[in-house]
Amino acid sequence: MLAVAQIDYIRHEVNQKGESYADVSRRVEVDPRTVKKYANQEEFRERKPQKRYSPVMGPVKPIIDK
Repeated sequence: MLAVAQIDYIRHEVNQKGESYADVSRRVEVDPRTVKKYANQEEFRERKPQKRYSPVMGPVKPIIDK
């Protein structure tokens, strides 16, 4: 996944300046399809890490954490 700064750069170059996907992809060193994906994306949502429940550790986790 690209950094937020790279995504902002891609969106600015394609949408504001009118650069082609291929030109921007060469500068950022990513696939042109990736540039197209982020340039056409309406809203950027940063993913949050998932919390997973581990049923095997459930009963003993408080003991281990101590």
